[in-house]
Amino acid sequence: MAVDGSIPSRTEVIRGLTHPPWRDRRFWVVQLLVLVVVLGQLVLNLARSQLPLGVPVSVLSGLIVVPVVYGALSFGLGGAGATAAWGIILMVPNLVLAPGAGSRWVDGTLLLLAGAGALAVGQRVDREVVARHRAAQAVQAHSAAEARYRALFEASSAPTLVVGADELVREANPAAEELFGAGVSGRRLESLLDPAAARGLLAQVPPRTVSVADPHGLIRSLQPLSTLVTERGGEPLLQVILHDLTEEQERQRRTEAYASQLLQAQEEERRKVAQDLHDEPLQALIYLLRRLDFLIDSRGLPSDIREHLEASRKVLATVIDELRHMAQGLRPSGLDDLGLGPALRQLAEEFSSRSGVEAALHLRGPIGELDPELRTAVFRIAQEALNNVERHARAHTADVMVEVLPGYALVRVRDDGQGFDAKKATYGLGILGMEERAEFRGGRLEIRGGPGQGTTVTARLPRARGSDPAPHSP
Repeated sequence: MAVDGSIPSRTEVIRGLTHPPWRDRRFWVVQLLVLVVVLGQLVLNLARSQLPLGVPVSVLSGLIVVPVVYGALSFGLGGAGATAAWGIILMVPNLVLAPGAGSRWVDGTLLLLAGAGALAVGQRVDREVVARHRAAQAVQAHSAAEARYRALFEASSAPTLVVGADELVREANPAAEELFGAGVSGRRLESLLDPAAARGLLAQVPPRTVSVADPHGLIRSLQPLSTLVTERGGEPLLQVILHDLTEEQERQRRTEAYASQLLQAQEEERRKVAQDLHDEPLQALIYLLRRLDFLIDSRGLPSDIREHLEASRKVLATVIDELRHMAQGLRPSGLDDLGLGPALRQLAEEFSSRSGVEAALHLRGPIGELDPELRTAVFRIAQEALNNVERHARAHTADVMVEVLPGYALVRVRDDGQGFDAKKATYGLGILGMEERAEFRGGRLEIRGGPGQGTTVTARLPRARGSDPAPHSP
């Protein structure tokens, strides 16, 4: 049946009329009452008698309305229709035996009114029954949902607070009680969190993290999330969920410390290998080169032997140059002895002489104020970017710019080479190494380019570890 007050469809009416409550004893009591009324009227009609005080017998037809209405109220459209139909069938003999056309007209009218009333009341009763049933289902579903929410609220490992419009905590789950201590409900949110963070949460602009000291005095780092919910009465409530990041940040700190130690150990190992190459093999080869020069310049040496010695000298000189380049790549001596500026100049000069690409170096700001770790990161990123230019860019010129600003150091290497298609590009270990160095310092690496437009590699490295790099560069 329709529950919104609209007119029921024909199918709904037919279904209601054809499903009377056959198994209900009260239904049969009502039918018996109809039978008693009709039989009483039939007996009086057969005896041609009237009711006391001269009341006409046709009045008894109106009494059928009572069981019909009761059937409608008790059993809906099915009970009303069955009772009305039963009464009409039983009233057929009375209509035939009624004394006079007036009595028959009264009886018929009363039967029609009883049937119409039965249908109207039955439909209304059915609608109300269905509406009550659906309302009960909705209440049951709401209660079930509220129970599930309550179970999740209580079992959640994340501290959760429910704050009212008056900024007072209405509810707190066990995790919140463990974090803030007993008696959280009824306290103001600003008394639990930093006032600025509390104001941000109430304004639906939560901060990234907040720090809270638990009852044991341990500082916990939390990520707050706020969600606006509505209570059953319509009061707006704010649900604040605090995700504990303490262990995650500790793991990240340990990972960063381990990575720092690895980088330092790697740089130290490179320095040792470069120093060993320079002190022993290179010096021995240089001494051997000088001996060859002495033999080549000696008098009375046959020409064929001189030619072999000169060829050997060229090979030896090439090996010395390669070893010098290898040692310089492992750890440029100028970076430790002279500083970042001279080391970058030497890098640009060697890159130009080796690759044939004209490199221009631009240094801005107090380069010498960078700490050793950041100095190494800047040099390595510039070195790897130039290596990529030499290997892949097919460029004619390359610009290297290093600028030191109050909060961060900026490294930018731009070339006029063939560029790349960002959708098809695959980055190698060199790019990944630059990204790791930048991210390890809390910075970021950005690579831009297009086919035929060259490539620009930009790294922004905070001068203080853990601070955010500037979002824009000059």
